[in-house]
Amino acid sequence: MRAQRAVSLVLLVLVALQIAYFYPQLPETVASHFDAAGRPNGWAPKGAFLGLYAAVVGLMVGLFLIVPVLLARLPVALINLPNKDYWLAAERREQTWTTIQLHLLTLGNATVALVLIIFQLAIRANLSRSPSLSPVVWILLAAFLGFAVAWTVRFLRAFRLPPRA
Repeated sequence: MRAQRAVSLVLLVLVALQIAYFYPQLPETVASHFDAAGRPNGWAPKGAFLGLYAAVVGLMVGLFLIVPVLLARLPVALINLPNKDYWLAAERREQTWTTIQLHLLTLGNATVALVLIIFQLAIRANLSRSPSLSPVVWILLAAFLGFAVAWTVRFLRAFRLPPRA
């Protein structure tokens, strides 16, 4: 869990450094939305663009850190977890919540990393003469989709019943 929290902190620092470094370099109005071909079709003041970026990252980090803590306080009847009677039994409950926190933090870090890279691509597009979002964004999204599927499978497998002795 410490490693994932350290990754969260590193990602937050990278986002802050990215914003601080690129803010003075960006034009006053930036392309803030791009169509599927990567052409800009929406514009915003750079402060609003980077402010929204910071807010989205802050919200995501907060959600992925706070939601598991809030879930642990819900009545068991409201929790949807495979084999929940087994995994939320008193003798396993603490370890189960630790596992859930670790999985959610991993997903959160991957999501923040994706957002950081996509905003970097948007920043680079805005620093060019004719803004256009790199098609690399589609590769990133496909890779993230693959990660999300693998994460889901791993999460569900973590809560299988152990083999009977």
